[in-house]
Amino acid sequence: MPALLANLLARYGYAIVFLGVFLESAGVPVPGETVLLAAGFFASQGTFALPWVIGLGIGAAILGDNVGYWIGRRAGRPLVERYGRLVGLTPGRIAAFDAFFQRHGARTVFLARFVTGLRVVAALFAGVARLPWSEFLLYNAAGALVWATTVTLAGYFFGRSWELLHRWFGRAALFGAALAIALVVVALARRFGGPLFASVVAKLPASLARRELAFAAASLGFVAVFTKIAEDVITKESTAFDHGASLTLHAFANPVLDRLMHVVSDIGSAPVVSAIVGAVIVWCLLRKEARVAAALAGTALATEGLNLVLKLAFQRTRPSLWELATLHSYSFPSGHAMAALAIYGMVAVIVARRWPRLRWPIMMGACVMIVAIGVSRVYLGHHWATDVLAGYAAGAFILAGGVYVLERVARSPSDR
Repeated sequence: MPALLANLLARYGYAIVFLGVFLESAGVPVPGETVLLAAGFFASQGTFALPWVIGLGIGAAILGDNVGYWIGRRAGRPLVERYGRLVGLTPGRIAAFDAFFQRHGARTVFLARFVTGLRVVAALFAGVARLPWSEFLLYNAAGALVWATTVTLAGYFFGRSWELLHRWFGRAALFGAALAIALVVVALARRFGGPLFASVVAKLPASLARRELAFAAASLGFVAVFTKIAEDVITKESTAFDHGASLTLHAFANPVLDRLMHVVSDIGSAPVVSAIVGAVIVWCLLRKEARVAAALAGTALATEGLNLVLKLAFQRTRPSLWELATLHSYSFPSGHAMAALAIYGMVAVIVARRWPRLRWPIMMGACVMIVAIGVSRVYLGHHWATDVLAGYAAGAFILAGGVYVLERVARSPSDR
């Protein structure tokens, strides 16, 4: 942890937490996320109260974003064009951000909260784009709640492995920023490239549509994340992080929580996953959607096959830290985490297609279950944290392929 940040937190306490997050959200390029991570670590040491840190992070993010929003709304584009260079906003970036907001609306406010760089200017551009304040506030508050809670808890549980934690938050942010920049460039080209952009797109093969490019980019990103985790495991850079995560979670162990974690873990087991996949396949066949059923079956088979190959390739032994761990097969990557994200993710997508009005509750419920399964595996001592993270990355890769197939099925003639 940077010595200056540690000294500021020790001296000024909660004021630095609030100020760092508030300024970053309002449009000042300060490391608010790093401040919140550090505050979470200080809470784990008893210096701060965890609920206060989370509450201050949420409140500062909401207030800061609202300040940025109203500055952008009142002052408008002239202010951004005149002073934007002070925070790296060139005319090209301004035009691209404006086009991106006009296309994606208030959802951008939620997503930008998790991307370094975009987090600083998102609220400002929401105001410039004159998004309705009520809609902005909804996505702003949701993003602040999820972001502040996640970052603070990450610092609280894994702060002992500060360097690795900070590095991975940085990598995730860089990947998100790269993806966002790519989308912005496409939006800019489509808006201002005119005939040139249209002619380039026209020369591409018909199969190389925008969705194909998006799925390909996402798949490459997941492969890159998995590769980097595997590298850290092989070089043993992740050892401190893995031990810190396992010991921190196990510190909460008690008989009731042990039973609960076993139940959650069983939801990701092969028998339960197979039963759910079978039930959904039968449901799809009854609805005469054989191609959807085939896509789900293919996703499940690919998940199990790839997990087996990867475990045999890496042959990482499982943790042996306490008596809850009773498995003796290979550990990397976690099959439970991989199946949870790939297979349950695919099931959630299929069900959400049937009931689009319930899409968000279905997806949020699936996300909670996927995370809970991964946490249970580390808590029970069956996996290291990096086993679970690698399982998520590999599962996301397969899910991207499954969703791509599902999209192609949706655009093809009906099975009926």
